[in-house]
Amino acid sequence: MRKIFLSFFLLFAAISTVFAQKLTVESFKLASNDLTAQSQPRKDLNNLNCALVKVGIALDGVKFDGSIMGEPIQKLGEYWVYMPKGVSMLQVLHKNYTPLMVNFYDYGVGKVESGMTYILTLSKPAGSTEPTDAGGNFYALTVTPKNAVVTIDGNPQTVSTDGEYSAMLPYGSHTYKVEAGGYISKSGSFTIISSDMTPINVSLVSAMATVSVTCPTPAVSLYVDKKSVGMAPWTGSLKEGMHLIEAKKKGYRSQQRTINLSQRQRLDVAFAELAAIQGNLSVNYKPFGADVYIDGKKVGQSPRVFNGILVGNHKVEIKKDGYGTDSKTVSILEGQTASLSGVLATHTSSSGNTITIPVKDGISIDMVRVEAGTFTMGATAEMKDPFSDEKPTHGVTLANDYYIGKYEVTQALWKAVMGNNPSNFKGDNLPVEMVSWDNCQEFISKLNRITGKTFRLPTETEWEYAARGGKKSRGYQYSGSNNLSEVAWYKENSGYKTHAVGTKQANELGIHDMSGNVLEWCQDWYGEYNSSSQLNPTGANSGSYRVRRGGCWFDLARYCRSSSRRSFTPGGRDNDLGLRLVLSE
Repeated sequence: MRKIFLSFFLLFAAISTVFAQKLTVESFKLASNDLTAQSQPRKDLNNLNCALVKVGIALDGVKFDGSIMGEPIQKLGEYWVYMPKGVSMLQVLHKNYTPLMVNFYDYGVGKVESGMTYILTLSKPAGSTEPTDAGGNFYALTVTPKNAVVTIDGNPQTVSTDGEYSAMLPYGSHTYKVEAGGYISKSGSFTIISSDMTPINVSLVSAMATVSVTCPTPAVSLYVDKKSVGMAPWTGSLKEGMHLIEAKKKGYRSQQRTINLSQRQRLDVAFAELAAIQGNLSVNYKPFGADVYIDGKKVGQSPRVFNGILVGNHKVEIKKDGYGTDSKTVSILEGQTASLSGVLATHTSSSGNTITIPVKDGISIDMVRVEAGTFTMGATAEMKDPFSDEKPTHGVTLANDYYIGKYEVTQALWKAVMGNNPSNFKGDNLPVEMVSWDNCQEFISKLNRITGKTFRLPTETEWEYAARGGKKSRGYQYSGSNNLSEVAWYKENSGYKTHAVGTKQANELGIHDMSGNVLEWCQDWYGEYNSSSQLNPTGANSGSYRVRRGGCWFDLARYCRSSSRRSFTPGGRDNDLGLRLVLSE
């Protein structure tokens, strides 16, 4: 018990000794020859110069309380404390010492005066010890952009991924530099002290110049330093220095402009209208009066020389009611005249496995014969990354030959039959879109009255069999190729729009665009597959959705495979959805 009491007594004595440490005032006096309060003034609330009390104590972490103006300033071996006129007391605080209240009257000073400097000298008790100082502290720097490179006192810092930098530095002044590609670098300085440091935020300003390019010629492609940047008009950011701007369009003479940019410059580049490079086309077809279409646009009648046609390859069609259609690809050369001549076949014409059926106003339908046969439908081995509704695979037999459209139904054909064009992307030789399954039934009914034929939408089975190439199938993943860009307009190459039908490579049967351009309605109700073999299937008996097949200009490659399936409400319409016709023998 005596040992416990003795231990408690010694502990109490030790604690008392710690908290009994006091700072003492050695002196406090007016420094009449010290003009610091006037040369480095701080104003009070009456806009008068404060008195300055220089507190001499070699101790970090000293705080002050009382009527003081602003934060005290720590100097080497002393603190500067600014006080308004008339104050006569100051409290000195430190975590290792008891608070010290200094009454100026006790030292013959009384109240401090404006603009006067005073010296207050404090001392620590003999034998007192202070915590060991680490000799430095951390700096904290946050930069924007986050990948900026930071140099402290000329030394590169380890690259940060979050834009925040910190490291321990010795007390005193230090410098920093922040740099990033495409930005104006920034330098500065900071001071390391023993107390908390407010993080420094450095945001770099972009050094990139802004360039705007215009050209009055429509659909002009722009290139900067030989790299495509899009279509005119265009606005973008470029680094300072020399750049080559080019305006190009197929069939036109290109223009170039060299520019020299400075940091943060704004520059407008205006190209003149591009000059067309032209040739001519002579068309001499019988019967006279046949309509001539170039790239889907009617330009006149045969016989005639058509002047001022842009150089390059063009699709030329010659049509007349009651006659078949001739379609040719013609290469126009600068300053030269290409020639086409021939005789249109009367009524329905056929060539090999293709027939042409005239409709009206020079519009006709090209159909490809598909021989009857048996195939495996659904997610077969070559169909990579299939969806669940493509399974299970199952054998299907189509017992009868049939004809399917060589091309998707064009806007020209739809207008000839319906008298309107609902499409979002306009162009006679573009596929019609924005048509519902119900709209297609009305179109087919009117088409059958005009032609005396029995057109219809393909069944889902007929569609997939034709897409795979029928009896001529080579087992491709897409309709006609394993290279989707060869046979389809899809997300990666379409420019987010439809294109003229038949401009991509055909499949094994000579059918175009079954893996791209627009999706195509089928006759069937949408339903699940089963593994049973089937003969001439026509889909589910009922349902809420009709089948859509093929890929479209907006699709990723996965959706363009020949086995891919989708559905839509019969009344639904979209700018990526059209149709292809089927005709039974």
